[in-house]
Amino acid sequence: MSKGSKTVWPQSTKTNAMAFIDPTFRRVFQPAHLLNFNALWELQFEDTHKISFPEAGASLIDRFEMTSDTGQEGFYIKRQLDRSVRSWRKPFGEPAFAHELRNIRLCEKNNIPTLEPVYYDQKQSAAGEAAIIIVRALDGYRSLRDLLQGWDRIEAHTRQLLLMTTGKALARLHAASLDHGHLHPDDIIIDLRQIPQWRLASPQHITPSRSINVVLSLQSFLVETVAISRDELDCLLLAYLEVHPVSDSLSEFKQALDPSLQVS
Repeated sequence: MSKGSKTVWPQSTKTNAMAFIDPTFRRVFQPAHLLNFNALWELQFEDTHKISFPEAGASLIDRFEMTSDTGQEGFYIKRQLDRSVRSWRKPFGEPAFAHELRNIRLCEKNNIPTLEPVYYDQKQSAAGEAAIIIVRALDGYRSLRDLLQGWDRIEAHTRQLLLMTTGKALARLHAASLDHGHLHPDDIIIDLRQIPQWRLASPQHITPSRSINVVLSLQSFLVETVAISRDELDCLLLAYLEVHPVSDSLSEFKQALDPSLQVS
């Protein structure tokens, strides 16, 4: 399977129906004996990024590279212990990475580009449920939040393309009836080498919803985009309406978002 192609999710016969290994990943990692859950769990890295949660559990996130058919390729391995989330599907809880993987599959089903997983598995240990997910590194992508920090140094034409890409990305999420409970500028990442290629960086927060409050969702997003001008805001909102026409006019849409934004 080539990089960037749509994943075919097999029906696993294992007890853990979420277990998954990408065929390309298998060819790359098998010679290094890294297809074993325990071997992956025990990998040591110099710059491990540890995330602890107040309620329970912890995660380790590390980047590494392997040689594939196309050369050196980057990956992120995320390992998690005793960190579960509850949902209507799993009222008694499941590993947070299992929930994330399911949402990646949901995004793919709705043609929302997001993370590219190559491995997932989970095992019960004496210390709790252990889970591993490995995703391809999305080198070349930058979040809108990062771009906004140096917004005045970006050419006007490129800024326009970035905002059009962002507006259409937000619209595609809402048009697919996918609500994102914590939508921020760092959730939309854009490939600066191939604008308007974009991805959703945080699929774990996706929830299917038939009645998304578009206004509230966009308000929470736009409050963090103060670096853009009013004309640039119009560019973003017009791109949104082009894909998801929830309002008859830009003026009406801006009035709903914020009365102070109403076009004169």
